[in-house]
Amino acid sequence: MPHAMLNAPAPDKEIYARIGMVASEWSYVELLLDEMLSHYCQADPGSMYVITRTVANASIIGWLRTLLEIKVKDLNTRDVITDLLNDIDAAREERNVIVHGNWTAHPDPGFGWVQTFNWERAEVVRNTLCSVADLDAQIAELQRLQGELGTLGLRIGFLKPRKPKA
Repeated sequence: MPHAMLNAPAPDKEIYARIGMVASEWSYVELLLDEMLSHYCQADPGSMYVITRTVANASIIGWLRTLLEIKVKDLNTRDVITDLLNDIDAAREERNVIVHGNWTAHPDPGFGWVQTFNWERAEVVRNTLCSVADLDAQIAELQRLQGELGTLGLRIGFLKPRKPKA
């Protein structure tokens, strides 16, 4: 079925399913970043959501970088968290391409074209070929980041371990 506005064929269902999974997996990364920000601001997480749900994730990541410089005195811990934030920022950029890009079909099953626009790069309009495998790799990366954020959260205290139900 073609996109009505683009008069171009839509990508196959496997591509669409993966786009949705990327969006869903990213939401957990966002949640954990919000929890970390609340921790370093010594603020109520529920109240912080009023702020964090209305600003760009790039801003939240930037705020966390600044707070790390102020709050985390151990350089090794700061470096680990900074490296993790760098990975999250790269995944955020890739997520934005996947979720906000304009997708059309490719003749080969399991592939699609994603078109993006960015006035800050020499190539303003970019068409990128993307496969189901590429999207699966991004999903796996987001799950890895969730795991690392979760482990970090338990270690530094912005997450609490769940007690098993009796």
